[in-house]
Amino acid sequence: MIGASEKILIVDDEAGMCKSLNELLSDHGYNVTTAGTAEEAIAKLKKESFDLILTDIKLGNTSGLEILKIVREISPETIVILMTGYGSLESAVEAIKMGAFEYLLKPVEFSQLEILIKRGLEKRATVLGTARLLEDLKQANMHLHNRLQEINALYEAGKSLGSTANIRELLDKILALAAGVTQAGIGSLMLIDPTGEYLTIEASLGLDKKMTEKVKLPVGSSIAGYVAKSGAPLIVPDVEKDKRFKRINKERYSSASLLCVPLKVTNRVLGVINMANKGEEEVFNEHDLKLLTTFASQAAMAIDDARQFENNLRKLKEFAILFELSQKLSTVGSVSAMRQAVFEYLKKLMPLDYALWFEWQPIGRILKPVGVVGTNIPLTDSGSINLERVKNEEIIIEGLELDDLNYEDIAGISCHLAEQLAHFPAYPKPGVNFTALPVLQEGELRHIYCIGSKSGRPYTGQEISLARLIISQASGFYEREKALLNATRLLTMGNMISEISHDLRKPLTNIRGWIQILREKWPKVAEDAEFFEMAEEEIHRLNELVKELVDFSKPHKYETEIVDIRNIVGRAAELLGPEFKKREIVFSENYEGCSWNIPLNKNQILEVFLNLFLNSVDAMDEGGRIQVYGCIGRPPFKKIDYLSITISDNGHGIKKENLSKIFERYYTTKPTGTGLGLSVVERIIAAHGGTLKVESEYGKRTDFTLYLPI
Repeated sequence: MIGASEKILIVDDEAGMCKSLNELLSDHGYNVTTAGTAEEAIAKLKKESFDLILTDIKLGNTSGLEILKIVREISPETIVILMTGYGSLESAVEAIKMGAFEYLLKPVEFSQLEILIKRGLEKRATVLGTARLLEDLKQANMHLHNRLQEINALYEAGKSLGSTANIRELLDKILALAAGVTQAGIGSLMLIDPTGEYLTIEASLGLDKKMTEKVKLPVGSSIAGYVAKSGAPLIVPDVEKDKRFKRINKERYSSASLLCVPLKVTNRVLGVINMANKGEEEVFNEHDLKLLTTFASQAAMAIDDARQFENNLRKLKEFAILFELSQKLSTVGSVSAMRQAVFEYLKKLMPLDYALWFEWQPIGRILKPVGVVGTNIPLTDSGSINLERVKNEEIIIEGLELDDLNYEDIAGISCHLAEQLAHFPAYPKPGVNFTALPVLQEGELRHIYCIGSKSGRPYTGQEISLARLIISQASGFYEREKALLNATRLLTMGNMISEISHDLRKPLTNIRGWIQILREKWPKVAEDAEFFEMAEEEIHRLNELVKELVDFSKPHKYETEIVDIRNIVGRAAELLGPEFKKREIVFSENYEGCSWNIPLNKNQILEVFLNLFLNSVDAMDEGGRIQVYGCIGRPPFKKIDYLSITISDNGHGIKKENLSKIFERYYTTKPTGTGLGLSVVERIIAAHGGTLKVESEYGKRTDFTLYLPI
């Protein structure tokens, strides 16, 4: 868990740099130490340990790489981030080879640095966690060794018990030995189920197998339930005369005399052994009870040891698979390969024939299929499962609350999704073991991972827990891969747009200059002709479009001031007033009583409302209405109140299948649209710490709601 206890050493010969980073990181809860020279840093490293080191490469006569080398020798798990104002490919490659976590160029953007520090500390926590896991595994092996020695000690008391490793065979042998000890003709061994509420027959002698499979006896009920609850052995000389248990077991046992003793380890009852029908119709006596009680104590230890043995073997297998998967995930080259790896490793732990990966999109309440893995799954129509078949089969979630979710809601989500998927022939038909696993990040739902098989056995709680653990790890990889891909695309796009905008601005400037020259040369023609005014307006529009492209490709933080947002709404309506009048659109505003002064960048928020108002105008034919309503509201997937402003129109609306795409860059349904308007709106609101919600009824209306922090 990343917290305030993490110690960070900052090494830089620039005192100002050390001071500023010290203040910034200290304000964020880190325990910060600084050093102005490499020698000072090395001395501190030898005296105390640090979780993360942030060092300049150029430090007088000593390189930061020397510090990195010393850190690798003293504390290999410590994270080292190198900074330099003189970056080169050679130094970067050398730093990575030597084990640096990251290589940054000065000046350093603090938000980027903060993210890297968090990632580095998370990586260190993972490494340390793995080491602890291995130590726990070592301790588990030692514990297993001790338990095996205890099993060997039971050899003198019962050779047959010590020679049986399989829990099922062990239970059968225990019951057979118990019958031999007591000379009983009928018997059963019952164990308490994991819930602690019921006893089930796990081995039987002289009883109908079909009958025993159906027995599910509440603890506290009947003779066996009474003994399981009290933990005390019991002899019933004549069940017909015992008022506590009369006639309860008449159909099961022909003899009236019964023995029932607990399978007890220390103060913990594992189950009971029942014996009846003593040979030659004799009645069980206290000596029989003592013999069975002594044997039961040995048997209980054997059962407990066998359980521990099986549990440890299972855990060893699980640890090995989890370790192999973590190694695999660190080397896969794509998200699809990651999904395939998760699927293959899950198959080693549980019955699994297919897996579906959905991305949750709160806007529109849509589950979008982003990954499908399966092997020979019969569908309701011909063919086998693949992403091409299901990629357009988005599931709209209605009637199920997914906004305030926790892992205990798995059963409800699974049932709901099973019903939904049954309507889509491209998906496998969910069976009894179909399970939907929510993937949460920072308390919010991001993905739902569905698993299932043709097996008729429901998944156990242990299997679901393991699947949840694996999916959570894989999801983290998925998000990092997605963020890296988006960052790469954005960088490429930004570079391309920068070049295009540079090339566009020069001819636009030349055209504007020539128009001004023509205006001066032929003032009378310019005064009478609409061409010059139109041309200048179009050139201005093109310049603004180029500026918008550049701003979009290189998002930045906004300077804000406390502003009454109602004034910005009014200004946007005023600028578009002529258009409203021309299109006969009625505009109205209504705000609830509260403080509307919040920190904003006026120009950017004005651009938001202009974009949304223009969208509403474009969505309406001649005539219509635009209504603005402001209040204190809460987004459906947040837990705190925001300032809420809803822009409603009675235009054409948005098709349901397009709702999840409207904020995608360059997506548009307009013949002349750029597809940037709503993307810009989303970016600006996100930069202000807010969020968006859109609701639309195609052909009737659209509501855009902005939520801004109070």
